[in-house]
Amino acid sequence: MVVLDAAVEYKVQEAAQTLREGGVIICPTEGVYGISALVSNVAAIERVIAIKKRALNKGLIVVAADVAQLEGVVNFAHLSADSMRLIHEKWPGHATFIVPVERHLPDVLTGGRNTLAVRVSAFPLLQELCREVGSPIISTSANISGSEPLKTIEELRDCFAQTVDYILDEPCQGLNKPSTIFDAMTGAILRP
Repeated sequence: MVVLDAAVEYKVQEAAQTLREGGVIICPTEGVYGISALVSNVAAIERVIAIKKRALNKGLIVVAADVAQLEGVVNFAHLSADSMRLIHEKWPGHATFIVPVERHLPDVLTGGRNTLAVRVSAFPLLQELCREVGSPIISTSANISGSEPLKTIEELRDCFAQTVDYILDEPCQGLNKPSTIFDAMTGAILRP
């Protein structure tokens, strides 16, 4: 487990407190900044969708610190032993899996599907945020739908300072390409 320096840890605690209070934040991820809310907070997720001007049927990505955090979100019982082996081989890491979900999840999270895109991050800051808040979070690129993700803290502040509750102003991990997307049911690579 990587230990964050005290200044970064303080920002992570502030971001986690904002999320626990029902807020919406911007935080760094592996490659781009993301807009995030607690996976269990429908009102905050609806705010994220409104802020991004995102279509309701698109669904969102959920990020967790470890597989255990996804219990109650992912229906692991519907995955084969081979699928679980692949998941454990790729996580934590820069791999997103389309997985079956528990029935109680709101449509605003899944886009009305019975599947969801999930990732267990290997980025220490994002892992610590999920641990600190005690929950997976949604993470969707920090941009208005259809436009390029914003790359600098200044751009993020200019665009989102009036609509989000906290900006965790630390750098992204530095990966240049989006995560590989796998269909957990078949093992097929949907996005290399």
